[in-house]
Amino acid sequence: MRRGTPMTWEQVRTGVFLLVALAIGGTALVLVGDTGNVFGKRYQLVTLVRSAAGLVPGAAVQLAGQTVGQVDRVELIEPEDRPEAGQAIALWLDINIEVRSQIREDSRAQVRTQGLLGDRLIDIRPGSVGERILEDGDTVVAASSVDLDALIAEGSEAVGDLVQITGDLSELTRNVLAGEGTIGRLMTDADLYDRMVNLTGAMDTLVTAAAHPDGPVMRILDDDSLYVSIQSTLASLDSVAAGVARGEGSLGRMLATDSLYTALLGSVTRSDSLLASLESGEGAMGRLFTDPGLYEELLKTMVDLGSLLEAFREDPARYMPDISVF
Repeated sequence: MRRGTPMTWEQVRTGVFLLVALAIGGTALVLVGDTGNVFGKRYQLVTLVRSAAGLVPGAAVQLAGQTVGQVDRVELIEPEDRPEAGQAIALWLDINIEVRSQIREDSRAQVRTQGLLGDRLIDIRPGSVGERILEDGDTVVAASSVDLDALIAEGSEAVGDLVQITGDLSELTRNVLAGEGTIGRLMTDADLYDRMVNLTGAMDTLVTAAAHPDGPVMRILDDDSLYVSIQSTLASLDSVAAGVARGEGSLGRMLATDSLYTALLGSVTRSDSLLASLESGEGAMGRLFTDPGLYEELLKTMVDLGSLLEAFREDPARYMPDISVF
């Protein structure tokens, strides 16, 4: 019987290396499966969102921050099949069945980013006691998610505004240092500064004089007679106002009764009636206002009377009769 070729040390070493690698790979596979529940029994839920926003199949599904599954597929919803809210994407989620009791009708799914610039994932908020547990194929309602692109755009606009404000402040500072404007003149004009110092000194002197115990201001403030006089005046005004409110005096009667209003209304009514009579030509005054012939005769009479008075002033004797007693 022929003996086989003996194994070399290199072959033994290679075989041992392969066995160790297989053992490490198997252990790693089991650990990864346990960590991501790859080999556990699962059920499917669906959530509807407006945009997948970078979410791809295989993305993690978390429940309160703990990984419980992964995104199975991402599908577009046909326009005629979209709900009223306008969601255009259906996300099918494979979730470990062991956490099924945690996901209920009031649970909410949200598209989030792992870290600031990490991968996109689905995070589900656990439901409340008493709510129905979602079954396989049910829909978990999607909560509004933060749009990272919009947030970055808003941040960029805010940074732009901040740069603009910084530029404006820099320009304002340059103008002030150049002596432009009131503040600039105040900071650079020595004469204006001296005048402000003098004004401050004058104000200080005035306040010091006013605060002197023998000064008129302090005497007025310390004199109780001024307070008593003001209080007496206010009491008198209050008494007068109370009397007017009770209808006392002429002003009170005018405010308390409607006789003045009635009298004024009657006067206005009579005046209106008189004007209406004049416009309609009733009476002498009415005819004078409306009859052109009467107006012309009256004007002619006034002219003749003026001529007669003028002739009388020129020759009074002509119009004086001869009177003889005997």
